[in-house]
Amino acid sequence: MEFEGQIEEIVYQNESNSYTVAEFSTDKEVFIVVGYLPFINQGDCLFIKGKFVTHQDYGRQFKIDYFEKRVPKTNEALEKYLGNGIIKGIGPATARKIVDKFGEETIAVFKFEPSRLAEVKGITKARAIEIAEEFNEKWEMWQIVGFLDKFGISANNSKKVYDKLGANAIDEIQENPYILVDIVYGVDFFKIDKIALELGVNVNSFNRIKSGIKYALLAASYNGNTCALKNNLIDFVRDRLMIDDDSIITENLIDLNASGQIFIEKRDDEEWVYLIGFYQAEKNIAERLFLMESTKNIKHIKNFEVELAKQEQNLEIILSDKQREALNQVNDNNVSIITGGPGTRKNNYY
Repeated sequence: MEFEGQIEEIVYQNESNSYTVAEFSTDKEVFIVVGYLPFINQGDCLFIKGKFVTHQDYGRQFKIDYFEKRVPKTNEALEKYLGNGIIKGIGPATARKIVDKFGEETIAVFKFEPSRLAEVKGITKARAIEIAEEFNEKWEMWQIVGFLDKFGISANNSKKVYDKLGANAIDEIQENPYILVDIVYGVDFFKIDKIALELGVNVNSFNRIKSGIKYALLAASYNGNTCALKNNLIDFVRDRLMIDDDSIITENLIDLNASGQIFIEKRDDEEWVYLIGFYQAEKNIAERLFLMESTKNIKHIKNFEVELAKQEQNLEIILSDKQREALNQVNDNNVSIITGGPGTRKNNYY
């Protein structure tokens, strides 16, 4: 289902992820909408797609799956938009004066002839320029939502992109679409890659190959791997990105390593490649474990078997040989590491 209308009132908005509950009016009805609506304010005109759902506590609501911000179509809607308080210095009274003065030309005046705003009583020339700049900045801010939709990036992540790249976000993304892979966790690299190639990005672009390398390492982490063999990584990137020359991939690995985005570790005759964050995390864990292991074991219990037997009797349990072995390890050592994949009942050893 789809509707076009105006945000009458924002009931709730989460500042961190922009999840919003608002009252929405169309030509025919007023209803509650819910969804991720970054950069949306009271008075905004929206085109929305989604479906009606029934909340167990709040009743009928329209759940928004997609939205576009639209130019207010009537002077009344435009006045409400300008007077909603998002532009410093423009309240309901000033908004009415501006719309009364310029009517259907109001938006064009803000965009192309900002000095004309000084024709409105109470607005100086300097203030006219400031107001127009703020208006246009906010106008551009929400355009990124629709722009990012074609990259498969949802509205709730578009604010994260804007916060990172600022007002020039669209220009920067058009120049290098692959920066989205670094900003939005879990983004579909191959969808972005497809669009980038359609935009004319060269197959052997360094931006493309570097992003592909980092994506491959991130994808490996989804299976619990914090690093990858360099040769396997090169094979993956060459095959998935259709690169003809392995030397180009190697060159980009060197660049990423030199810029501190990845770390290449040599072990015996092999090289392992980490995303820098994973390497630093593992290094930090190893250093802490070494520090803990090298300190005095102040928790050691003498006559441990005797004390353990007492606890078994008190708790009315009988430990298995493996559980007993694990507890002896914990008693004798400062550090004990229990490993195993999901479902291997590691908790039975505690």
